[in-house]
Amino acid sequence: MSGSRVLFQLGGALVLALLLPVVANAQAEKLDERARSASRVLAHLVADPKTAPPNKLLRSAVCMAAVPGVKEAAFGVGGKAGYGLASCRVGDRWSLPSYMALKGGSFGLQIGGQSQDVVLVFTHADAPQLIASSNFEVGGQASVAAGPVGSSIGANTDFSKGSAIYSYSTKGAGAFAGISLAGTKYEVDDKANRTAYPAGSHPTKPDKSPDVARLLATAAGADMPAGVKPFVDALNERIGAKR
Repeated sequence: MSGSRVLFQLGGALVLALLLPVVANAQAEKLDERARSASRVLAHLVADPKTAPPNKLLRSAVCMAAVPGVKEAAFGVGGKAGYGLASCRVGDRWSLPSYMALKGGSFGLQIGGQSQDVVLVFTHADAPQLIASSNFEVGGQASVAAGPVGSSIGANTDFSKGSAIYSYSTKGAGAFAGISLAGTKYEVDDKANRTAYPAGSHPTKPDKSPDVARLLATAAGADMPAGVKPFVDALNERIGAKR
């Protein structure tokens, strides 16, 4: 092997070694911003009592997901994609969050492109298992309904016996309104979870991705990754940990 070729290979290896930490830091910062944005979505959801979900529904939530900036495009065929986080109640606390995505067909008004914040409220006891199942179709494996707002639903309603998911998105001037997401695919974002929960820090699946079922069964504490803390804090402050 010629000396110039050796030098070229060594140079390439050095560049790669220098770039990998930069790329990793950029990915981590992107995920941190996703968690911060999701926390703002939760704050916005409950900001106006007239358009906020009923308190009884929020107290009935087994799990919640917040997805900032779901992007839509409609040019004959609609489509959407959005990335957020989900967490479940563990006793009187919220769990370590899992990164997740919503993908699929069109929803809501579609004129050109739109960006909407979306919140999912899971009310059935099997919600953690459903969320950890890698992916499922909203409205398929899990029934979905447009979420009620304000006092538009009776105080005696038992949400645990209603739809598995109640869904909300920003509309008009930004107020939240119930919306049906039937046909949308929910997916676990394993790549994001691997970045947020480094190998060895939490139980993993055979493919080395964090075990989402274990994350959702583990109460978030002081040792949670700093990047997901804003989302957990928002759940505690805006939704409340106790049912």
